[in-house]
Amino acid sequence: MPLKLTNHLGRGTAHAVWDRDLAPELVVEPGDQVSLALRDPSNGQITPDTTPVALSQVDYAQMDPLSGPLFVKGAQPGDAVAVEIVDISLSPWGWSAILPDLGLLADRYPGPYVKIWDVEPGYVEIGKGNRFDLQPMLGVIGVAPRLPGQYSSTVPTAAGGNIDVKFAQKGSRLLLPVFAEGALLSLGDAHALQGDGELNGTAIECSADILIKVDLVRDAGLDAPVLDTPDPTGQRQERYRSFLGIGPDLWEAARAASLQAVQAVSAALKIEEDEAYALLGIIGDLRIHEIVDKPNWVVGCMVPLRIFG
Repeated sequence: MPLKLTNHLGRGTAHAVWDRDLAPELVVEPGDQVSLALRDPSNGQITPDTTPVALSQVDYAQMDPLSGPLFVKGAQPGDAVAVEIVDISLSPWGWSAILPDLGLLADRYPGPYVKIWDVEPGYVEIGKGNRFDLQPMLGVIGVAPRLPGQYSSTVPTAAGGNIDVKFAQKGSRLLLPVFAEGALLSLGDAHALQGDGELNGTAIECSADILIKVDLVRDAGLDAPVLDTPDPTGQRQERYRSFLGIGPDLWEAARAASLQAVQAVSAALKIEEDEAYALLGIIGDLRIHEIVDKPNWVVGCMVPLRIFG
């Protein structure tokens, strides 16, 4: 039986920071579907008429506006909120840019540069005849932080946020550790197409209408988000579970992601952790999902989902 759509948030409800003291915009039950109209990641600062010179006036404090928060009934610290992306419908156009002081090579390529993309056909052309199909995804999915105070919407943390994992697409399911009553889930930052790492700081950035299903996992014991992906190859041959390590040190983020994967594989296969560790050298894929939103990296240890039954 299809789920009943019970909730909707329009573009007038966006907020700018992660804060566990924010009042929720909606209260939802586990199992509910929610539709949200997301603003574009520039919060309207970049339009089809924006010139490269105008990029110097972009206010980073307005970037990645968040839709929410959603209060999930029954969610308590120690639980996990499960967010399934049911659908993503993009606006007809999107933008990409080189913004001041943003990106892995900002010192070499300071810009300014902006390009407006027509995404209505479902693909973009780069160069002559190089067609790339769109892969709509959400860059920001997160919950209220562990500590009080206001935190930038653009920084990823153990509570999720601006993780920019390109596999957060239609059909994926993200588990987020709950740190505050009700979780206070927010989303944003829709992309038409993004590469791993989002290395220059932008993808094809769009406004979007999305549909999600929200659920609750009791006593999940998660330290960081976990993402069940659609098949990254596009061939429907394999799905993956990506264990996320998030932090300011690449080595430690990679270790954190790998340790979560070792422990999960050990539990799923009922084998010792050292054996699971050895298996990850054969079937695990370590990827830099996101690199440019200082100060934190997002590293994923991706394991075929069938390992977990």
